This record gives sequence, C-alpha cells and structure tokens, in this order.
Amino acid sequence: MWKDSVARYSNNGLASVLKLKDSLMDGSYSIDKYHEFMIYEPKQREIVSTKFKDRVFQRSLCDNYIYSAITNDFIHDNGACQVDKGTDFARDRLACHLERYYRRYGNTGYVLNIDFKNYFGSTHHDIAIKSIEKRVKNEWAKQHIIDIIRSYNQGEDPDVGLGLGSQVTQLIQLAVLSDLDHYIKEELKIKFYIRYMDDLILIHPSKEYLVKCLDKISAKIESLELNLNKKKTQIHSMNQSIKFLGFNYRLTDSGKVVMTVLKSNVKKRKRKIKAHRKLFDEGRMTKEKADESYESWKAHAKKGDSYQLIEMMDEFYEGVWEGVG
Repeated sequence: MWKDSVARYSNNGLASVLKLKDSLMDGSYSIDKYHEFMIYEPKQREIVSTKFKDRVFQRSLCDNYIYSAITNDFIHDNGACQVDKGTDFARDRLACHLERYYRRYGNTGYVLNIDFKNYFGSTHHDIAIKSIEKRVKNEWAKQHIIDIIRSYNQGEDPDVGLGLGSQVTQLIQLAVLSDLDHYIKEELKIKFYIRYMDDLILIHPSKEYLVKCLDKISAKIESLELNLNKKKTQIHSMNQSIKFLGFNYRLTDSGKVVMTVLKSNVKKRKRKIKAHRKLFDEGRMTKEKADESYESWKAHAKKGDSYQLIEMMDEFYEGVWEGVG
C-alpha cells in the first residue's frame, strides 16, 4: 500500500476490478507498459515490473486456470514458486538427498552443479509457448498466456526474453525445463537430484557418469536455445561443499549434513550493517528499521548450523551500533 498505484487501485477496489473484468469480457484488455529496474541482492538482475492491474489479472489467471495445469506433471524435486514449496523446501530436499545418499554410498562421490546464463532473459518465446501449449488446454487462458509472453519484446531480439517479476512467467520458466527434469530422473536415472528454477544439482558416485550426463544435458539445453553458465556449471568431489541457495552443504564422515551461510553472504551483511549505521547517522534510517533488517538476516542464517556465526555477528552488530539506544 505504500505504492501510489496500488493504493489507488485498492481504494477503488470494486470499481477497479469491475473495469478489469469488463475489459476481459469484451476483449479490450491490454497489458500496460512494463517498468524496468535493476536489483543487486542476492545478485545483479534486471526486473521487469508488471503494473498492478495486470498483476491482479495474472493472479486470477494462475489460481483459476493454469496453476494446476502447468504444475501437474512437475517432478517433486522441482522446488520453486509452487504451493508448499520454495527455498526452505529446496534446502530441506537437498539435505534429505545427501542423507539418503550417505546411507547407500557413504560420503564419497561427485556433484554436478548446473546453472544457466541469463535464464529468464534468454528464453525464446516460441520455446516458452510450446511448453504452455503442451499443458494448458483452455484456449482463452492459453491465448492470454501467449499474449503475456509476446509482451516482453523490449530487448535486442523481440522474440527472446521473459520478465523476472511476473507470477505467470515464473510458472512458464518452471515448465520450460520440466521435460529436462523428467529426462534426468527417468532416462539418466539420477536418483539424487534437485532443481530450484535454473539451479540444478545432480549427485552420483561416478564422476565419469556425471561427465556423460553433462554432455547429454547440454545437448537438451542447446535444443531449447538456452546457454549454460560455464563458470558455475562444474563437477566436483563431495569432499568439497555444495553451494545452494545461500548455504554451503557438507556431508561429514558420520553422515551428518552441515549447512553454513556462504562467506560472501556474511561479508555483504557486514557491509550492510555499516551502511545502515551511516544512514542512521545521516538521519535517513531509523534504528528500528536497521534492527528489522538484521533480524531478517538472522532468521535466514538460523536455517543452517549458524550458532557460532550468529554469536559473532551479534557482537559485530552491537559494536557498530555502540552508543545508540
């Protein structure tokens, strides 16, 4: 409600929704121009923001028409942007896979990390539409999804790229790689596998087999006209930690899975704490807001084995804010 556009729409809610409904019924509905901006946490990304009127429609479109149709054939370990799923689910599933792997193979083996280069921004519209046509049978809903896909045409190639920030495009991007999920699980027989959007992890006792898997997966990805992030796509021993959704995972000799916050995340948080103190001194931030931000980070850190880290960070935080009540 702090946004003017949201407040205006909500304060005239019944009239706004009736106008939206009438435009959908008489065919005059059109998608408003997007607002583009950059975010820098947890990494630099370009966000294409959907106007509130269109978000209202897309929420209804997802809930009433397409969510169950699109997600019906997803594997269980496709973990992003779904009911009862998300980052906590994906983190727990990776820990579960590691525990089950240990019971069968011990703590020796290999991990294949697969990551995509500019996944949302490089998805071809025809590929996205094909993934939707396979799943959504309602013609009215299907056409609106196609209109949403085609509305992202601001780049160098008007037929490539979807916006990061739309509920519909998030579901589309999950569907684009769904067939690859099934291929990995059913054809390549990778039992220990998790995907969070464009972040894939495969665990197997044989490095040679994972090399073959990467070759076959790369061919599938090429057929989708997508590109791998070669820097982040790699095979490594399980003796090294697995980086996933802000944490390092390590499988100990006893079979315990230890989760620790990434060092880069800790460094960023220290810089942010110092920046918040500077903003406070300049009168541009309250101590309550700074505390709220820090407590949010602590809640994230507590999802792992972070008792000593949090103690250390509490001391650092108190030191930065020394003298402020």
